[in-house]
Amino acid sequence: MRVSKARVYKSNKSISKTGKVSWRPRYAVYDVEGNKQVKFGSAQSTLKEANLEAKRLVDELLTRESLQLVATDEAMTVGEFAEVYWLKADRQISVRNSSRIKTSMKYWKEIGLWDIKLEDLTTAMMYKFIKNLSDRGLQPATIQKYKTELRTLLDLARTLGQIDRNVLTGVKNERRTQEQFDNEDRIYEDIRKNTWTLEEITTNLEKLRNMPREIIEVAPKNKSAYTQERSPTPKVPEILWYGRFLIGFHLGLRTGEIHALKFSDFDLDSRQVLINKSMAHVQVTNANGEYLGYTQQEGRIKSSSHRVQMLTDEVIEFVKELALVLDMLGVYKEDQYLFVNNRGFLLDIGYFRKAGIRIQKHCGIKDPLASPKYTRHSSATVLASLGWSSVDIANHLGHKNDRVTRQYYIKDNIELKKKMANEFNKKMDG
Repeated sequence: MRVSKARVYKSNKSISKTGKVSWRPRYAVYDVEGNKQVKFGSAQSTLKEANLEAKRLVDELLTRESLQLVATDEAMTVGEFAEVYWLKADRQISVRNSSRIKTSMKYWKEIGLWDIKLEDLTTAMMYKFIKNLSDRGLQPATIQKYKTELRTLLDLARTLGQIDRNVLTGVKNERRTQEQFDNEDRIYEDIRKNTWTLEEITTNLEKLRNMPREIIEVAPKNKSAYTQERSPTPKVPEILWYGRFLIGFHLGLRTGEIHALKFSDFDLDSRQVLINKSMAHVQVTNANGEYLGYTQQEGRIKSSSHRVQMLTDEVIEFVKELALVLDMLGVYKEDQYLFVNNRGFLLDIGYFRKAGIRIQKHCGIKDPLASPKYTRHSSATVLASLGWSSVDIANHLGHKNDRVTRQYYIKDNIELKKKMANEFNKKMDG
């Protein structure tokens, strides 16, 4: 019932069978059409207390109405709202990893959040919610996933008038521990050691482009042994190895974004490619939530990572040549993925990582990257050395802002600082 106004009436006197006197708060509400409805509150010991209670009830009702909140008797708990509205929302239905949602709901039940009314949630509760996750030893990324699920529920509850604000907004993890700082340093060191210079990129791409044949010895029964040349990647077009590293270096794409590329994403005349989707491993569970394995699915990336990349001559030539190779194999079509095997089936996103070291060494690369994912990191560090700003590099990589770019990719350019120091020394000596 949408209330247009409400007013307090004189409370009713009531005498029980035992002779005890009490007073029931009485008030009236009027809907938008002017229809009147008299309501009563819980019994109070005095007339004054009853009238005050009636006024409190009326004030609360009018406050709810001004905030466009549902009536008290329509207020829901976290669990009720999750089952009735949240799970049926478009955003939740489209989430590929449904087991993550089930895990979050199980945790809400475990800590008692499930049975708390949405309107009773407080910011203090949210801080305790985050602290409890931290105390369990969960990684920051995992904690963020739990927060995301609860935040989407509270955002929807606010939209549907259950609450007037999202109490999780602004609630952050506690100050990072020394262990987390050490872990960040480890990640940075890992990135720094697994990057190539611009000169190494040019040299090693040429080696991948001209992948040597593999020499094997064949020894048939009752016949003389002989040597034979064959492709080191017999089920996959060799050119894809050059392409995987080339696109990683030149466009700075994530592994999932590279595997989701289709020929239809490229506009070679305008020298552009649209990046708006990614390939990922998605867990498969049964009705009981038990893990059965994984499947590979394409999904949309975050809107903040949507971008159009300009193509270099090398990338354009690669796309054209790959189209010819796949056409000769009889598997080319306009909406075909780039990274497929000889039969046209999409490669697993772990393919280049698993065989990465072997293929790089086979091509004569002295310092092979531990994983092709580091082509993205090399792209960022090279651009930083060429004078690009952290904001420009963040846009190039598809980062929401340049914090991650500065933290991991271009932390401190020691060589640049040395160069600056030498320049100062020259001026002082002069």
